[in-house]
Amino acid sequence: MRELFQQMNQLLAQGENLVLVTVTASSGSTPRGAGANMLVSAQGRVAGTIGGGAVEYRSEQIAKEALAEGRSRLESFRLRPNEVQDLGMICGGDVDVSFRYLAGGDADAIAWARAEEQRLLPPGRVYIFGGGHVAQALVPALAAIDFRCVVLEDREAFCLPELFPGAEETRLIQNNDPAAYRDITADDYIAVMTRGHKDDLTVQAQALKTPARYIGVIGSRRKTAAVFAKLKEMGYTDADLARITTPIGLDIKAETPAEIAVSIAAQLIMLRSGK
Repeated sequence: MRELFQQMNQLLAQGENLVLVTVTASSGSTPRGAGANMLVSAQGRVAGTIGGGAVEYRSEQIAKEALAEGRSRLESFRLRPNEVQDLGMICGGDVDVSFRYLAGGDADAIAWARAEEQRLLPPGRVYIFGGGHVAQALVPALAAIDFRCVVLEDREAFCLPELFPGAEETRLIQNNDPAAYRDITADDYIAVMTRGHKDDLTVQAQALKTPARYIGVIGSRRKTAAVFAKLKEMGYTDADLARITTPIGLDIKAETPAEIAVSIAAQLIMLRSGK
């Protein structure tokens, strides 16, 4: 969704007319639920999807009609025979779709698009401590599903923006500096994947002082036990340690950095959706 709105703002600023196609209501066995978005220009679909198939195909046609007419419109699709906008589908269900016309270069359209981008992006950032191979696989995986990622590293060579496509920011920090954790809120997630026990201990000790909704740490059970023992010596309680998820991610027998990134992304999707 972030990519869609970034492209929408960029193209509007360049003077290109667009239509934002949005599923406003759905019921039954429809491909995508309410809130799904697709951006259409005169050349066709630019970004996003409302589920593919006949609904998306017909919606792209209607969006082009709205572009030619220079006006917004609403349409209803009935995914069963002999009703309004019969698409010949057998899955069954109803879909209401909004086609919002946005005039390129128009100040009101640009202002609306910018405000809508902020309103629709999910709250919370993922603060990733450590810039190694797993972090480099994790950032693009999370960015693709609209998590905003901040990478924090104490090694300059592992803190280069080009290593993390889709990251909102990379920060060169000292792991024991409280200022590095100051921006973390109760909407945010922390993923700890530093290069060793000592750094993990330092980051976890600081992370537990934040209100983060999630603290996940890469590590074996043996490593976890050693770090937790040190944290207890520092005065942290069992209740404090219960805030830490380790090993991080869902148990899908992940081994490679890419597989571990998938397991972490899946776990954060569950948390974000309240599962």
